[in-house]
Amino acid sequence: MHEIETKILKVDVEAIKNKLKKLGAKEIQNTRLYVDWYCVEEAVKGNHPWYLRVRKTSDGKTEISWKSLGKFVGKTRQSAEININVSDFDKVKLLFEEIGLVHYAHQEKDRISFVLENWNFDLDQYPGMPAYLEIEGNSENHINEAIKLLELQDYEALSEGETKLIKEKYGLNWNDMRF
Repeated sequence: MHEIETKILKVDVEAIKNKLKKLGAKEIQNTRLYVDWYCVEEAVKGNHPWYLRVRKTSDGKTEISWKSLGKFVGKTRQSAEININVSDFDKVKLLFEEIGLVHYAHQEKDRISFVLENWNFDLDQYPGMPAYLEIEGNSENHINEAIKLLELQDYEALSEGETKLIKEKYGLNWNDMRF
């Protein structure tokens, strides 16, 4: 799977939900996410060659995701991604630690997800910062179509990951984000 996405910052959650619903988008998720990040020990001090996370929803669904480092194209970030559904959040974390991976971060965030045509929209809210809208599409142009459709051209867009957003823009501790 190849992921192409951008983030639209400081959005009004209710206004975006209403626009998406009027356009016929289907709400597919409304949950709190619990995310734990792992890497090899050598990567803790330097740049990560890849990212590995375990994510659980408030209703208990658990997924492991591996992501390559992102490539930035215009307002989008593009990366390879592999997702695997698993049944036990705590056992996966224990397995990763037993094989020598280092647990280096934990986040919690509220997410409301929608699908419309070939787009995925995630309204994300971390503790201590404004909500943002993540838009996933087939290409940079496809994402720009969604931005125009939702009339978000005048909003700040960020292609970099949440780490940069949380640490640099809001000065928060990305490694420990809890409600």
